[in-house]
Amino acid sequence: MVLQRQATVRLLLMAGLATAFAMAWRHFSTIPLLVVGQPRAVGLLQRDREAPFFRALAATTGLPLLIDYKTADSFGLKDAYQLEAVRDGRIDIVSLRFMQNIAKEPSLEGMDLPGMISDFGKARQVVAAYGQTVDRYLQRTYQAKMLGFWSFGPQVMFCRGSMTGLRDLKGRKVRVASPGLAQLVRAVGGIPAILPFEDTKEALAIGLVDCAVTSAASANFAGWTQHTSYYYPLAFQFGFNGYAISLKKWNELSPQERDRLAQAFQAFGAELWRYSERLQQESERCILGDSCRLLRPHRLHRVSVSREDVRFLKQISRQIVLPSWSARCEQKHPRCRVDWDRTVAPVVEFDGPVSGRP
Repeated sequence: MVLQRQATVRLLLMAGLATAFAMAWRHFSTIPLLVVGQPRAVGLLQRDREAPFFRALAATTGLPLLIDYKTADSFGLKDAYQLEAVRDGRIDIVSLRFMQNIAKEPSLEGMDLPGMISDFGKARQVVAAYGQTVDRYLQRTYQAKMLGFWSFGPQVMFCRGSMTGLRDLKGRKVRVASPGLAQLVRAVGGIPAILPFEDTKEALAIGLVDCAVTSAASANFAGWTQHTSYYYPLAFQFGFNGYAISLKKWNELSPQERDRLAQAFQAFGAELWRYSERLQQESERCILGDSCRLLRPHRLHRVSVSREDVRFLKQISRQIVLPSWSARCEQKHPRCRVDWDRTVAPVVEFDGPVSGRP
C-alpha cells in the first residue's frame, strides 16, 4: 500500500511537472507584438478594418502571436515620434502615418509630393516604383522594415466660405499637413497652418482656419463637414500610410514566420486599397447630399476643378516643392534625388515644364 501511494505521488508530480513545462513552453514559444495602430479619429478604416485585422492576425497566419493592439491616441504616442519608437524598441509594429513623420524621414514625402498623383491607379504605381527605396531608407535609419503601403485616397479641400478655385485661397488660412503643401498654399497667396488632424474641426468651427485639406472620408467622420460649405476635389496629395515592423523583431522570426506575416500584410494591404477607394466614393456622395449609408449626410457645394488649377498645381510642385524636398532629402540620404528620378519621375511624368496659372 505504501509503495502504491508513493508511485501515485510520483505520477502526480511528473504530471504536474509536465503541465508546468508545457505552459512554460507555450509562453516561451509565443511571439509578443505591441502594435500601435491608427487613431480612433480616423474612423471606419481603423474601426472596421485595421482593428479586426490585428485581432485575427494569429489565426490568419497560424503563428503563436500574442498581439497587444492599441490605437495611437490610447497609447499616448505622438504621431511625429512613431519611427523613433520603433527604432528604440518601444513598439514592434506601427501603422505609420506618413504626413506626420516626413519631418523626420523626407522620403515619405517623396512618395506624395503635391500635384503628383491624380488617382488610385497612379498611386499604386508610385508605391510599386518607390516602396523599396523607402523601405531601404527606413531600415538603414530607423531599423524599421515596411510590411506594406496603402492610401487614404485623394487629399482634398474643405472651405468655410465661397470659393471657385486656387486663386480664392489668397489671404485665407489653410490647414495643411506637410511642408510641400504649405509651400503650394503660400505660392498662391494663402496662409498655411500646419495643424494636427484632431485639432482641425475646432479650428474650422471658430474660424481659426478658413479651409483644410484631408481625405473626404476623414473629413466627414471627424466632423469637418459640419463647419464647411464648399468641397474642392482637387487631389493635392494622396494620404499614404503603411505598416512598419521593428527590424530587430523581424530578424527574430524564422524565414517561415516572416513569409507568413508578410503574406498576411500583403493581402491586408490589397484589401485596404480597395476599401479606401470605395470609401472615398461613398464619402463624396455623403458630402454632396446624394445617397449615403455609412457616414453623415451633408450638402456641400462642389467646386469644379479647372484644367488651369491642375496645371498650376503641377507647376508649383515641380518648380518650388520638388527642389526644396530634394535638398532636405539629400541631407539625410545622399543620392536621394537620383533614386527619386530613377523610380518615381517616369511614373508621374515629372520631367518637363508645365505652364499655366489660375
